[in-house]
Amino acid sequence: MRHLTWQEIDEQARRIAKTWHGKVRTIYGVPQGGAPLAVMVSKYLEAEVIERPSVGMNCLVVDDLVDSGRTLAAFAKDFHTDAAFIKSHSPRILAPDARLIDDWLVFPWEKNDGAPTDGIVRLIEFIGEDPSREGLIETPERVLRAWREMTEGYRADIAQILSKSFDVGSVDEMVILRDIPFVSICEHHLLPFTGKASLAYIPKNRVVGLSKMARLVEAYAKRLQVQERLTNQIREALDHHLSPLGAGVIVEASHTCMCYRGVKKTGSMITSSLSGVFREDQAARAELINLLRN
Repeated sequence: MRHLTWQEIDEQARRIAKTWHGKVRTIYGVPQGGAPLAVMVSKYLEAEVIERPSVGMNCLVVDDLVDSGRTLAAFAKDFHTDAAFIKSHSPRILAPDARLIDDWLVFPWEKNDGAPTDGIVRLIEFIGEDPSREGLIETPERVLRAWREMTEGYRADIAQILSKSFDVGSVDEMVILRDIPFVSICEHHLLPFTGKASLAYIPKNRVVGLSKMARLVEAYAKRLQVQERLTNQIREALDHHLSPLGAGVIVEASHTCMCYRGVKKTGSMITSSLSGVFREDQAARAELINLLRN
């Protein structure tokens, strides 16, 4: 974790004020973290801090940290927007000097130490449990470690996984690896879904090791996912990095977000993604399906 100082935040407040000086009359801080930042900016900007902006108002909307950009984007159409700290791709960037901070940023006004474990403690409290109970004291840290492991796919290098291939001459028949087990996390409810993926491709003249195909499934499965996207991402990676005559991926999985909540019914979901000859040639597609069934 990187604990930011008041001086660093003040530097960003001055930067924002300098950028927007004379251009806006009011300022709004996005809750929670944007509120203290708005007060700091207002000192240098000589603008009034307001509780909520109205459409048409000459207002600057600020936030302390922008991860995806969606928070400020929601205001961008009707208001001026800015942020003290922004995030681009993986590393967080400390504006304006663009120093990379590949770490969790902690602000002085955050509860306790601002660690990600705080949210887990609050969740335990929300369901009615006591986070100070002996069996739960170390649970927040264990949960963080588990989530780091379960989302390793975000840190996987797909190009490196599929970088090594072999020239096997004039091989133009199907290469299939069936029933690769995986566990992924449904992005809608953060509950696991488990299943098996079968990968197939027809090489032009080069093939990739079987273990690499299994690693490819893991790389995309260990992310927040929906099954349809997972299936398509694996197939697109095969196409992009191997340039085969055709590629096909079929995934079958059971989703706990349906089994354990909501409708509470079991069932398997099957998704497929095909390209090249598997999509264009009915005979090739039928052969692939037949081989996967047997």
